[in-house]
Amino acid sequence: MKVPCCSVCQTRYDEDERVPLLLQCGHGFCKDCLSRMFSASADTTLSCPRCRHVSLVGNSVQALRKNYAVLALIHSNSNANASNSRNFDCDYTDSDDDDADADGEFDGDEVAGRCSRGSHASSSGGCGPVIEVSSHQEVRLVRRIGDGKGKVGVETWAAVVGAHGRCKHRVAVKKVTVVEGMDADWVQGQLENLRRTSMWCRNVCTFHGVVRMEEGSLGLVTDRCNGSIQSAMQNNEGRLTLEQVLRYGADIARGVAELHAAGVVCMNIKPSNLLLDASGHAVVSDYGLAAILKKPSCRKARSESDSSKIHSCMDCTMLSPHYTAPEAWEPVKKSLNLFWDDAMGISSESDAWSFGCTLVEMCTGSIPWAGSSAEEIYRAVVKARRLPPQYASVVGVGIPRELWKMIGECLQFKPSKRPTFNAMLAIFLRHLQAIPRSPPASPDNGFDKIPGSNVVELSAAPDTEAVQHYPNHLHRLVSEGDVNGVRDLLAKAAMGGGSSLISSLLEAQNADGQAALHLACRRGSAELVEAMLEYKEANVDVLDKDGDPPLVFALAAGSPECVCALINRGANVQSRLREGFGPSVAHVCAYHGQPDCMRELLLAGADPNALDDEGESVLHRAVAKKYTDCALVILENGGCRSMAVLNSKQLTPLHLCIATWNVAVVRRWVEVASPKEIDEAIDIPSSLGTALCMAAALKKDCETEGRELVKILLTAGADPTAQDPQHGRTALHTAALANDVELVKIILEAGVDVNIRNMQNTIPLHVALARGAKLCVGLLLSTGADCNLQVFYCFKNLVNFEFMVFV
Repeated sequence: MKVPCCSVCQTRYDEDERVPLLLQCGHGFCKDCLSRMFSASADTTLSCPRCRHVSLVGNSVQALRKNYAVLALIHSNSNANASNSRNFDCDYTDSDDDDADADGEFDGDEVAGRCSRGSHASSSGGCGPVIEVSSHQEVRLVRRIGDGKGKVGVETWAAVVGAHGRCKHRVAVKKVTVVEGMDADWVQGQLENLRRTSMWCRNVCTFHGVVRMEEGSLGLVTDRCNGSIQSAMQNNEGRLTLEQVLRYGADIARGVAELHAAGVVCMNIKPSNLLLDASGHAVVSDYGLAAILKKPSCRKARSESDSSKIHSCMDCTMLSPHYTAPEAWEPVKKSLNLFWDDAMGISSESDAWSFGCTLVEMCTGSIPWAGSSAEEIYRAVVKARRLPPQYASVVGVGIPRELWKMIGECLQFKPSKRPTFNAMLAIFLRHLQAIPRSPPASPDNGFDKIPGSNVVELSAAPDTEAVQHYPNHLHRLVSEGDVNGVRDLLAKAAMGGGSSLISSLLEAQNADGQAALHLACRRGSAELVEAMLEYKEANVDVLDKDGDPPLVFALAAGSPECVCALINRGANVQSRLREGFGPSVAHVCAYHGQPDCMRELLLAGADPNALDDEGESVLHRAVAKKYTDCALVILENGGCRSMAVLNSKQLTPLHLCIATWNVAVVRRWVEVASPKEIDEAIDIPSSLGTALCMAAALKKDCETEGRELVKILLTAGADPTAQDPQHGRTALHTAALANDVELVKIILEAGVDVNIRNMQNTIPLHVALARGAKLCVGLLLSTGADCNLQVFYCFKNLVNFEFMVFV
C-alpha cells in the first residue's frame, strides 16, 4: 500500500508536525513546510507551490483546514501490523508499466526516454513529488542515450531507480567519471546545492540528485523526456514552424528566467539540451553543470589563483563553441559570485547569447558557425567580433520583425546590452496571442490534412464565415512553407469568389501588418512567391504596415530566386522606403550583404550610386558592414563613382576601405574605375588625412594590409605630398616615424622624393633621427637623403649622428 507524503519535503504525513493541511486552491502540504513558507511571506497570504494560487492564511497556518481524507488513511494504517507497515513508502508512481523498463524494453522511437507519470515533479509545472535519491540507491542502467559526442567521461543513460523493490522510476542518469584531481565531495555538495536551488523552477528538467555508482563514478538523476528540440528540427526537415519557435521559445525563456531568479546560470543552452516533456513543452536541461563538472586542472589557470575552482575558460568547461558567448572563452580574473561563492565568471547575459544562437538554429536549421573549428570560431567571435553568418538568414524564415531584432540583441558583444529572459518571454507571449490555438495541442501545429496538403477542407462555394478565415489559413500555410496548400487554397478562392476575393486574400495583412507575399519572401521560398504571382491580381509592390514592399523581405532573406521572381513580375527596383524619403532597396541589400541579390537588382536597373536619407551611398553601407563580395558587385556594375561621395561623417567609401583594411575592394576599384573617377576620389581628405595618409598610419597587426594599400594608392596616382591634418606628416614621414623599413622602401620605389618636406619644413630623415629609428636612417641616407638639411628641434640628434658617421 502506498502512504501519502508531502510533495515538498518528501516526508510521510503524521498527526503532529507533518499533519496534512489544505490551501484554498485544494492542494495539500504538511504543516511544517507550510509554516516555513508562511514565515518567509511578507503578508498574511501564502502562494501555493503547485499552482501559484494565493491563499489567505491569517496569522497562522493553524487556521487552515486539515486534509481529513489523508488523515483517514493514516489512521487506518496505524492499526496495521508491523510487517505491513514495512511496505509503506512514498507515493512516487501510479503505474506498473515500469516493469517493462526494468527489463530494458523501451519504445524505439524515444530519443531521451519519456517522463514517468506522477513519479516526479512535472517538468513543466514545477509541482508533484520529487524522487528522494537518498532512499533510491538501486540504479539499473538500461541503454545509452545520445550519439556519444558529449564531454569526455560523461555518459547519459536511460535507467530505472528503485528503493528495495518497493517502487521504480524511469529516469535519465548522467554518469560522470571521477577523474584524477576531481574533488568528488565538493562536486557532490555543489550538485546538491543545485538541486535545492532549482527544485521550484518551472520549464526545467527536474534534477533529482546524485548517487554514487560503481568504480567511483557519480550518477546525476534527472527526468526522462520525449526527445529534444534538436530531434524536433530533424523531424521537420531541419527547422521549425513559426508556432513551434514561439511556443518553444516561450517555454525556454520562462525556464531560464526562473533559473536566473534562483541564482543558476545555465551556461549550456543549445537545441540538444532543450528537451520535450510528455505534454510537448520545452524544458531546460544540463543547467549549471558545466561549472561543477569542469576539468579539475587547466593549462590556462593562473598560478596566483588559490583554487582551480575559480578558474574558467573554454578548455576546462568544455562548452560547445558554436553557442558560447565571447566573454566565456577567456579565463576570468575573479569570481562573479552568481551561484556558488566561488562561481565562474559567466553571467546570465552569457545565456542570452547562447539562446540567440539556439534561436538562429531553430529558425534556419543551420548550426551557428557550421563547418568552422573551435579555433576559427574563437578568432571570429572574440578577435574579429563577428556574428554567426547564419544570422543573416534569420529574417527569411517567417518570424515577425520584433523576434529577429530580439535575436540580434541577444548577439550583442556587450553583455549588458542583451535582453533579459523575462523581456524575451513577453515578446514570445505577445506574438503567441495572435496565433489561434487549434488541436492537436502539440508542437506539430497542423490542420486536418487532405492528401498532399495541410489546408482545411473547404467547400467549392465557400460561405461568408469560411471566406473570413481564408487570410488566416493562407498566412499560416505560407509560414509553414506548404506550397501545395497555398496553391489549393488560392485555387478554391478563385473558383468561389473570383478576382475580388483573390485580390483581397493576397493583400490581407496579419497581426504584424504583413501580406502573404511578404511572408513568402521573408521565408525565402521562390516556390511560394511564384504560386501567388501566378494570379494577375497579385500586387508585387504591396506594402506592409511599415511601408516595405515584398522585395525588401526577399533581399533581407538573401534569396536571389525570390528577387528574380519579383523583378520578372515588375517589382520596382528603384523604390525607396519611408514613403520615398528613406534608403533605396539597393541600400537594404547592401545592409544585409547579399551579393547575388545585389547583382540581380543592378542588372534590373537599380541605381548603384543612390544616396539614402543620411547621405550614404550603397557602397558606403556594404563597405561599412565589411561585405566585401557585395561591394565588389557594386563596383563592377557602375558603382565606382560612389567612391568620391562623402557621408555625414565626411568619409568616403575609400576612407572606410582603408579603416577596415579592405585591400580587395580598393584593388578592384583601381582596376575597374575610369581615370577620372579615380582622380575625383583618391585624394579627398578626411579628418585623418587622405586615403594614403590613413593607409601609412595603419598599425596593430595590420602592417601587411597597410603596405599593400599604400602601394596600390601610389600606383593609382595618390598625392605623396598630402599630409594628415593632426601632425602634418606625409606617408613617408609616417613610415619613417614608425621605423617601418618595408613601407619606406615601397614609398621610395614609387618615386617619392626622399627629401619631401612637411608643414614643419622637416624631411623624413629628421623624423627618423628624432625618433631614433636607426634602420630607417640608414635606408634614407642610402637613397639620397640630405643630411645637411637641419631644423631646430632635431639639431642635437643630427649633430650626434654626423659625429658617429665621421668617427
